[in-house]
Amino acid sequence: MSRAPRTPRAAAELGVLLAMVIWAANFTVVKSSVLAWPVLPFSAIRITCAGVIVLLWARAAGANIHMNRRDLAVAALFGVIGQGIYQLLWAGSLGTINAGTSALLIAVTPFLIAVFAAVLGIERLRAPVAVGGLIAFTGVAAVAIGEGAGAFGGTTAGILATLAAAACWASYLLAGTRVIPRTGAIAWTGWSMVFGGTVLIPFGAAQWVQLGAPAIPPVALFGIAFATLGSSSLANVLYFNAVPIIGPARTANFQLLVPFLAVVVSVIVLGEALEPVQALGGSLIILGIWVSRRTHLTQPRRLR
Repeated sequence: MSRAPRTPRAAAELGVLLAMVIWAANFTVVKSSVLAWPVLPFSAIRITCAGVIVLLWARAAGANIHMNRRDLAVAALFGVIGQGIYQLLWAGSLGTINAGTSALLIAVTPFLIAVFAAVLGIERLRAPVAVGGLIAFTGVAAVAIGEGAGAFGGTTAGILATLAAAACWASYLLAGTRVIPRTGAIAWTGWSMVFGGTVLIPFGAAQWVQLGAPAIPPVALFGIAFATLGSSSLANVLYFNAVPIIGPARTANFQLLVPFLAVVVSVIVLGEALEPVQALGGSLIILGIWVSRRTHLTQPRRLR
């Protein structure tokens, strides 16, 4: 009897872990794809298509994808911020800072979510979450350094743009905790991606034309399919289904697994070397998540 109430929580956490594996594999898939085809049209196609697929699938399955005007406006606003603007800031900054530095900067997202949630009165910042986040962030730093980010090279503009991208993503995830209890994760995910992807279309088209309208190679076609059906569709639904159950800050802490898992996938698929410091970093990431789960967080409240 005492185990039954934990079943939804355990299922939600397993779903988040699966989402992390998908997102980690997506690094290898997208890396191969954008080396062969421009990043902006690639992102515009996969995000927009993913949103449409999620909504069509939900409609065919009989799920409710209706959103009232207020919730739809929130989905539009934060879809543009968390999908469209995020992609422009993050992808644009990769030309000025190295990938390891970018990964470390984006990893501040859970801290930003926890701070935003505390400031807005949605969720209190508990000590285990703060301590666990610091431990896990140390692990993320070790993974990034092992990947060659020790010099933290890059321009100030690129670093600021990446931090702004992390803030965009954090605000998008936190906004979802307000809307999802009323509309469900599928409607929120689908509509926000449609709005965010639509914003990217003109930028993607401009880059595609500027580069001579290159044809889509097979590796990019596979990448679009994987990123659309897996990373941008299934993983997002699993993530947002877990947020109301686990809490926004704690759910976001699972994202700290992604850098380490991405290295593991690249070792298996691409044959890239796994440095000892990266193995240590992965252990610290797991430890940080374990520490953050030592107490139950308060359930998020609706803002009025």
